[in-house]
Amino acid sequence: MNKRQWLSVWGFAIGAAASPYGSAQTKVEPPNDEMVQTTPGGIEYISGGAGEDDRTSMASRQAEFPFKVVLSEPSGEYLVADRLSVLTPQGSLLIVRDAGPVVMMKLPPGPYVLEAAYQGKTERRSVQVASSSQTLNWRLAG
Repeated sequence: MNKRQWLSVWGFAIGAAASPYGSAQTKVEPPNDEMVQTTPGGIEYISGGAGEDDRTSMASRQAEFPFKVVLSEPSGEYLVADRLSVLTPQGSLLIVRDAGPVVMMKLPPGPYVLEAAYQGKTERRSVQVASSSQTLNWRLAG
């Protein structure tokens, strides 16, 4: 290491230590509100989780989104559905394109029908959303 490289490394180390923002180990990330989507009807949801960072960020917000759907293939491998719809007797409440593999929603308690489209097939599930947290692990036939 020559003198210029050494000074550069030393200057970086001093600058990092003196930084008012702290080091990467102590930095606390704020919740990622860019992940949260809101329908015109006011239903908030997060869809993602394909990567480790997404899953970690979503897990930290699980208490805010009590109804969670985890989509996977029969083998258990995660998948992204072409579409996930939440239906009520009055019609479609929420449609998520390229949904998953994890979709977390703020749904009022009550009965719903979920529709997942994947590889040209559509499957339906009736669910009763409670006021407490719940997870639907849905293995799609595809």
